[in-house]
Amino acid sequence: MRPLPPLNALRAFEATVRLGSLTRAAEELGVTHGAISRHIQTLEGFLGIKLFQPSGRGRVPTPRAATYFADVHASLDRLAGATERMREPAAMRVLRVSTLATFAMRWLIPRLSAFQLAHPQVEVRLMTSANPSEQVDGEFDVVIRRHQMHRPGFACQQFLIERNLPVAAPALLQKHPITAPRDLLTAPLLHCDSKPFAWNEWFSAAGIRRSQVPTAGPRFENYYFTLEAAARGLGFAVGALPLIDDDLKAGRLVAPLAGPIALSDGYHVLYPANRSKGSVMQFVAWLLEQGAQEAAPA
Repeated sequence: MRPLPPLNALRAFEATVRLGSLTRAAEELGVTHGAISRHIQTLEGFLGIKLFQPSGRGRVPTPRAATYFADVHASLDRLAGATERMREPAAMRVLRVSTLATFAMRWLIPRLSAFQLAHPQVEVRLMTSANPSEQVDGEFDVVIRRHQMHRPGFACQQFLIERNLPVAAPALLQKHPITAPRDLLTAPLLHCDSKPFAWNEWFSAAGIRRSQVPTAGPRFENYYFTLEAAARGLGFAVGALPLIDDDLKAGRLVAPLAGPIALSDGYHVLYPANRSKGSVMQFVAWLLEQGAQEAAPA
C-alpha cells in the first residue's frame, strides 16, 4: 500500500506555499482559515516534521518543505491534467482562442479548416481582442499576440515571423513608380496606430535615417483598415508576409520592391505550462507546424 497523506491536506499545503498565506489559500480552496490550518497540522503529523518556519512575511516553508512542495505541486498538476482529459467529452472539446482581429481574418481563419479536418472533435471558438494577455477578460485556453508574453503558470512560444515590405494598389504604382527605397520618401504613406514604427523599421533596413522618414499621411487605428486603404489606392502601406499573401496572389496589392525585408517579433502563442488539455497541445503543435511551413523556402 502506498503511504499517501490525505489529498485535502496536500492541497492545503500546496496552496499555502504557492500563495504565501493561509488566508489566500482558504479563499482559493473555498474553505475557512481554520480548516487550512488543521489540514496542515494533519500533514505535519503524517510526515512527522514541521512544514513552516516563523517569519514576518507570511507562511514560509522550511527548506525540506520547499523541496516537498515542488514534488507535490507537479503531482497535483499531473493529476488535474489527467482528470480534465477524462472529463472532456469524447464527441466535442471546446478550445477558446483569444487572438487579434486582423490575424484571425488574414491568417488563422483561412487555415483553420486544416486543423478542423485533422481534429474534428475540437470546436475552436475565436475571441478577438487587442488587449495584452494579462488583461484578457473571460476564460481562454490559448492567447495569440504579436509579442512575447509572460503570465504565471503559462508557457509562450513564437510560431510565426512577419516579413515586412511596402505594398500598394496597382493603380497607385502607375502614378508613383517605385524603383528604389528612396522613391517612397515622396510617396503617400499610410500609418497604423497598432504598428507605429513599421515605416521607421523598414526605412532603417533600407539604410535611410529615421529623421528622413515622412510622418504625414492618413493614419488608421487597425492594421486591417490600413491594408484595406492601401488596396483602395489611398497610399503605400507596410505589408506583413504571410498575412498579405492572398492579396499579392490576387493582385489587390503589389510589392514594388523585392527588398529590403524588415523582420518583426512575429506571433506568439501563450498556453498553460502544465499542458493539461490535449486539445490545447494539438492546437499549439498545429500552429508551430504551420509557422514552420511559412518559414520554409519556396
